[in-house]
Amino acid sequence: MKNYYDILGVTLQSGEDEIKRAYRQQAILLHPDKNPLPEAEAAFKEVNAAYEVLSDPVARHMYNQMLTQSISSLPAQPLHRDPAYRKRQESGYKAQRPSAPSESFLLMQRSLPLLKRLAWLGCACCLLFWMDYSLPTKISEERVLTDPRSIREIAFRNLKADFLVTDKGHHFPVSYDAIKNFPFGSTVKVHTSSFLGILVTVENEKDYRLTNLATIYGNFSFAPVLLFVLSMISISKKWGMEFQFNLGIVIALIFMLNGAFLFMSIL
Repeated sequence: MKNYYDILGVTLQSGEDEIKRAYRQQAILLHPDKNPLPEAEAAFKEVNAAYEVLSDPVARHMYNQMLTQSISSLPAQPLHRDPAYRKRQESGYKAQRPSAPSESFLLMQRSLPLLKRLAWLGCACCLLFWMDYSLPTKISEERVLTDPRSIREIAFRNLKADFLVTDKGHHFPVSYDAIKNFPFGSTVKVHTSSFLGILVTVENEKDYRLTNLATIYGNFSFAPVLLFVLSMISISKKWGMEFQFNLGIVIALIFMLNGAFLFMSIL
């Protein structure tokens, strides 16, 4: 016969308030929505059954009589040969109930919905990038102001300097060998995306294009691709909670990286 007092963690002398308080504590601890452990559901049902009996004065009185008879009719259990087991037996050892989820588990559980929404937002941003890149670009004609007489001096001081400077204040990274394609006073066409204004390419009058632009549509194009792939994995796959949480953190970091690259790419 199950001992409902042991299940709730109270005694025969406990009052109604103490029983109700013990039940609430156990119910919060073992509720399936709060405790994902498989054995928690069975324990939650036992707690409910115990409270239904002990909260009713008539049912509790009848149960006390049956419990007393059941305990008195049980034969004395012989002590076990193992001293360690016998010590637990003599002290009335009880199997422990499922413990509450750890703080890290609760943190992951609370964060998962937010990380899932972030994955959807990442997919939406990548779709926006794709649409923006696919639309016809805006073309701005600008005049080169780089003085060829100072190029050697600039290159001597800084080999990674932005040699190509235009009359609209834009600076573009051009190698020392490639600057000859952009002579002083010539016109360059600066292509930017029509919606977000992201730098796409720069070309001269002879259709010579710069290919090493540090933009999200240039050297950093891997960032939105990686964000889209990981976001789709997070949305479509149902792996363990820890893996989903870690993947969500990675997506959040790559999302911020895309934001930094986007800020650098807008003219």
